[in-house]
Amino acid sequence: MSRYLYADHILEAFNVFHRPLVLDEVAGYVAEMEAKSVDEVRLAVDNTLTAGWMHGFLTIEDGMFTLFCGYWDEEKPVEGKKSRRHLTKPMLRSS
Repeated sequence: MSRYLYADHILEAFNVFHRPLVLDEVAGYVAEMEAKSVDEVRLAVDNTLTAGWMHGFLTIEDGMFTLFCGYWDEEKPVEGKKSRRHLTKPMLRSS
């Protein structure tokens, strides 16, 4: 079993919505993708979002999570101290 569940759906949610999201929005998206109830996935989503924040992949402000390194289809990643290490477009797309 994976340590951080639903990470693929969580990243997909940020890519679909292109804006900061609250836990309930992410959990709702994951629940819909997994055909489960929000209550079934909320704890795992919360743990994964918290781990993403602790490792610097997400930022959190006023309860809203934002993908730190930018969205997958942005031309330029979000500027910040880790922007040199997070080159999302070349790593995630092979065009």
